[in-house]
Amino acid sequence: MSKHKPKILIIDDDPVIGSMMDEILKDEGYDLFFAVDGREGLAKANSIHPDLIFLDMCMPVLDGVGFLKKLNGRGNLPCPVLAITGYEDDMALSECFDQGIFSLIRKPFHTSEIIALCRRYTKLTEIKNRLSFNLETVAFLSKQASSFGLDNMEEKDLIEAIPLPIFVKNREREVVQVNKAFEAFTGLDRGAIVGKTCEEIGRGRQFIANDHETESTLIGDGLLACHEQVVTDRQGKPREVIICRSVVANGTSSQPVAILGIMIDITEFGFSSFKKMLVQRYPQLSAREREVANLVRLGMSNKEVAQQLNIAICTVEYHRVNLREKLGLKKGNNVNLSTALLSL
Repeated sequence: MSKHKPKILIIDDDPVIGSMMDEILKDEGYDLFFAVDGREGLAKANSIHPDLIFLDMCMPVLDGVGFLKKLNGRGNLPCPVLAITGYEDDMALSECFDQGIFSLIRKPFHTSEIIALCRRYTKLTEIKNRLSFNLETVAFLSKQASSFGLDNMEEKDLIEAIPLPIFVKNREREVVQVNKAFEAFTGLDRGAIVGKTCEEIGRGRQFIANDHETESTLIGDGLLACHEQVVTDRQGKPREVIICRSVVANGTSSQPVAILGIMIDITEFGFSSFKKMLVQRYPQLSAREREVANLVRLGMSNKEVAQQLNIAICTVEYHRVNLREKLGLKKGNNVNLSTALLSL
């Protein structure tokens, strides 16, 4: 499978800016797209689905704020948007942050700044997309398993085909099924896994599927949950993962019969180091607030955070208010929470 080539959309009516961005980024491995006003930019954004947008604020036909409003009108911003500006209108800049921009770049900008921002924000889009895919996949597989039954060959073939590590545990917490990707990650043959509990399989290693509290909660309410933990891979090295779990119900009685989990390796993105930094610099943050902060810095909406953490949207809103207060972002501060967390 070929690696995704990040798409960057540059919306600016100044041909000099367009040429500069092309020169700066031409050897960085991105697909570059250009638009000369907000209306053309909106059409391209909807057709190419960029991973990052650079947006000039002062343009003809449709300016930057107008572009943001129309893009937000179709849901949350689909990717990070970095505003480019050469003026100091505080009201306009405040409105940009209200519309969800991730950061502000003032003209004239530097080559190193643009390259660093592109690397950071395209990585964030990749993480967000992978997490969303993971959540959708576990929901789909859980629904299929509930419909067909875990012993159905179609279901087994489907789980085997997914290139992410997958495990299925029964109510007694015994592993009843894994796929090849799971074997490859742990270095354990399925014959040594199936029919045993995580404690029996691990033998001193921190085993990936061991999270009784989350699984007990899932069996009680039947929803999805994502949990971050550090595990050991086949070489015995610590890896940081997010595991999305879902209940598999009995198709006839809707009673939970198993837990299905899918793992995504996020070691390269430094989630743990970010959380450790929060603990050191902001010890007053609760564990849940740190979890919310992790996902908010990816640009996730309140709804997406609520889905990932299996909590209510109003609870996410409550934690966001607390985070702003504890990070020292007072009312009237134009910097949005995601940008503040990224700057840490």
